[in-house]
Amino acid sequence: MRKLALLIIVVLLLLPKGIYAQDEPFDFERAYQDYVFTLDVYNGSHSEYLLARAQYKQAGTLVSQTKAQEATTKMLEARDDVVITYLTAIRMNLLEAEGVSETTKNSLFSRLDAEIAWFRDHKSRLASAGTLEDLKDDSTEAADRFNELTQTVAYETLATVPFGKLSLMRSRSSIILGDIENKISEIRVNNDKDTAIIERWAQEIENKITRSLDKEIEAQALIPGFTATSGGRTDYSKNFNAIIFKLDESRQFLRDATEFMREIVREVTTI
Repeated sequence: MRKLALLIIVVLLLLPKGIYAQDEPFDFERAYQDYVFTLDVYNGSHSEYLLARAQYKQAGTLVSQTKAQEATTKMLEARDDVVITYLTAIRMNLLEAEGVSETTKNSLFSRLDAEIAWFRDHKSRLASAGTLEDLKDDSTEAADRFNELTQTVAYETLATVPFGKLSLMRSRSSIILGDIENKISEIRVNNDKDTAIIERWAQEIENKITRSLDKEIEAQALIPGFTATSGGRTDYSKNFNAIIFKLDESRQFLRDATEFMREIVREVTTI
């Protein structure tokens, strides 16, 4: 859980943040601030839990046992809140993401909502635990859920958002290339200039855009890798980084294509 918590902090810190008013609508910014707040609350309750546990181990009295149980309950409730709020922040980030299909969004929304509902229910049951051993079992249950299901949908969602941005970038590049090719055809028909060289350049640009799509397809093929295999553990971070690496390669091909298109525009405008 700490690895994914760290990941979302890194990913979300890359996005702009500002101060919001209490009457502003709930959006990603608000969800992110809620996540930061609950993370602070959890850190505080975890420190209190460690102290109460140490005191109970040392004293072994009924009073220290009661305090340890209360502190453990509070800490586990805060931990569930952290999971709920960062899943909510991820959900809002996806909701506001451009370029991601509604089908993909709705599929991920359904899975995220299921995880949020599970942790809310888990939190509501913690106060009924009769002993510290019961709370230990509750903690293990939540940890297992997080490791086996929650991380999968969280990482899939975090990896999906860049696909949308890349898709929009490629779409814009293709539109511009189409305009350039139309202009080249016009120049060729009017015999304004020898277009052989710039036509080859246009073909190179098209190849760059195609290579970009190929890399995106390679990245997409890694998405199923987030699903834990039977009897094994999934290295979520490694798989996520591999996807981002492929998407960076895809983005670089589009950047190259953009630079080439600028060269063609300069060449065409010198006529």
